[in-house]
Amino acid sequence: MSDPLHGSLLLDRATSTHLSDLKYAKLHSPKMKSVYWRYFGFPTNENDRIITKQNVVCTLCHKVLTNHGNTTNLRAHLQHRHKELFSKICEENGIKVPQRKPPPKYPRNSQTTSMAKSETVIHRIKEECVMGNESSNNSMPGDEQLLYEAMIPMSYDDAIITNDQFMKVEVGQGSDLSTVDTDIDIVCPQTVSRNFNCIEEVDPFLLQDTLANMIVLDLRNIDSLYDPGMSTFIRQISGNLAIPAEKRIATLIREQHYNKFTTLSTELKTHSQTKEFSFGLEMWRNVEHKQFLTVYFNYISEKPVYSLLNEFYATYEISKFMHVDALFQDFNLSNCSAVIVNYEEDDPIKDYLREHNIPILLSFDVVSDKCLNHVLTLPEVLPIMEELRDIIDRYSSEICSKDVEIPMINPDFPWTFYELLKFFTEQVVWPDEMDSIVSSVKEIMESINGLLVSLDTLKGEEIPHSSMLSPITLKIINKRFTIAEKDTPLTKCLKSAIKGELEKLVIHDNHLTLSALLDPRFHRLINLTNLPHVVEILKKKLAIINECEVKDTPGVVNSFIKPFTQTGTTKKSNLELFFDISDNVPKFDSEQNIDCIERELKRYRNEVYVSLDGSPYQWWNQFGKAYGNLQKIAKIYQCVPCIINMNFKKPIYQQIADHNKRFMLTSSCLDAILFLHHHNGNI
Repeated sequence: MSDPLHGSLLLDRATSTHLSDLKYAKLHSPKMKSVYWRYFGFPTNENDRIITKQNVVCTLCHKVLTNHGNTTNLRAHLQHRHKELFSKICEENGIKVPQRKPPPKYPRNSQTTSMAKSETVIHRIKEECVMGNESSNNSMPGDEQLLYEAMIPMSYDDAIITNDQFMKVEVGQGSDLSTVDTDIDIVCPQTVSRNFNCIEEVDPFLLQDTLANMIVLDLRNIDSLYDPGMSTFIRQISGNLAIPAEKRIATLIREQHYNKFTTLSTELKTHSQTKEFSFGLEMWRNVEHKQFLTVYFNYISEKPVYSLLNEFYATYEISKFMHVDALFQDFNLSNCSAVIVNYEEDDPIKDYLREHNIPILLSFDVVSDKCLNHVLTLPEVLPIMEELRDIIDRYSSEICSKDVEIPMINPDFPWTFYELLKFFTEQVVWPDEMDSIVSSVKEIMESINGLLVSLDTLKGEEIPHSSMLSPITLKIINKRFTIAEKDTPLTKCLKSAIKGELEKLVIHDNHLTLSALLDPRFHRLINLTNLPHVVEILKKKLAIINECEVKDTPGVVNSFIKPFTQTGTTKKSNLELFFDISDNVPKFDSEQNIDCIERELKRYRNEVYVSLDGSPYQWWNQFGKAYGNLQKIAKIYQCVPCIINMNFKKPIYQQIADHNKRFMLTSSCLDAILFLHHHNGNI
């Protein structure tokens, strides 16, 4: 069986949703206050799961519309396509529809006004298709068709270049550079047909919604709408229509935030009163040097399938006058399993959480960054990095003359240093006298690659669960960071430094050890060196759950429950390949006259064998009754991811772009903009 630790990185198993999965006979109608939402719903697949919230479907005519986070286009659709129903809605709910302004009257034989009118023309491509059995002259083949409506530029003649091609340059003794492997595929652009329509006026409500959505989607400050260039552009497309006031845009964004936040907040607060959950805390600063705390909420969803959900909850400005208990006053902290943070410094928030006996875990992407920073600051590595930068600076003009971009360093993203090392060793051929520095840089890269493998393994999973950390880290340490006789002094130093950080932050953490133990996929992949200590922790957890002392009673085994084992025909997942597991079920020695918890634990480790592509939530729900005490405790560890949010799955340049956009936000509507941006699927 191949071991990806010595080969390519694991591939992402995420699958795309096809149009054939859409099921319009049964739409999911969201619980919104607006009456217009009664006639629209989100498309679902065969399992009744919402496929996308970017589009909504009319329940009357099955027209697909874009979900802008408001009801403007929903109202317009009902008003123009279902006029009788719209009139009835307005009468029953007392809705007054503002009349449109009459078109401006231009003087006859006026060439000036005619030219001004022609400047308000908006070039738009619009393709409207009807779905189901509805007939249309422009219908496309198939039963399911979508509505696309977007603004397009005047020309579309840019050549398309494949991103997987790069240029390799060779540096000579002087300024002699020769280009190697410069073969780049050029794809001729396809002709795009356009239909141009003249729009004589712009709906003021539509303009307000569009500007508000632009602020949210692009993470912009509201005052950027009133920059000279933006103001001129808006006036060009809206004619004589006045630009909405800044307060009006801010009010609209706050209203959208309030509507969505109220629904989500009620759901999360209700969940926290009865079930386990975890928090994710992300500390950061903006362009005003103000400190903010972004809070994520993680919980288990049982319907339609058991799954771990990660929700953006709120952003708070941190100051010395704030009350920490106000951040969590609406949640039942006794049900909080753990808190994942992105900073190591102690502060009043961490002290408050420790007072409530809540474990504090460091996000794994921060763990990898910490290991990488530790390597780059070693006395053995610092001179190498300084020499590398000096060489690149000396040859930068020659390299750039060959249209090769040198990676930029960003201190907030340590993996940009790795990109620089990779560029130095793989994309540039240096003279022979530089073999020593090139060899040293390669040793650093090979040592860091183990961290990269662990990150890419987690990125390949749909949900990077905290129970994966201990077994994955243990595997990486044994395969990549164990010192061998052939290792050079530099390699030994690097391996020892990374291994020490991983053991301190991951392997020695009791919460992560128990999380892996109570995940039926990983309990056989960790070594319990201190079993009595583990049993004591489990006893305390069970005592808290039962609110009484644990009684030494034998566990009850339900005879109708069969041990969940892996069959020979089961397809191995990426994790199976990663761990290179044999089909033989490991056995553990059993003992007599031992405690109830310990007896269940030993029986659990002897009998249970679950494929690594299985779901731990479904297993405990279906087969956990045979291990009743462990089943109660396992719920505590199932709702904790290993990272704060899913942003770390993005490529490094996208992470930097998102970071820079958020950094530039001011305090005005900051929480509302970030919340709406995240829940529109852009973070």
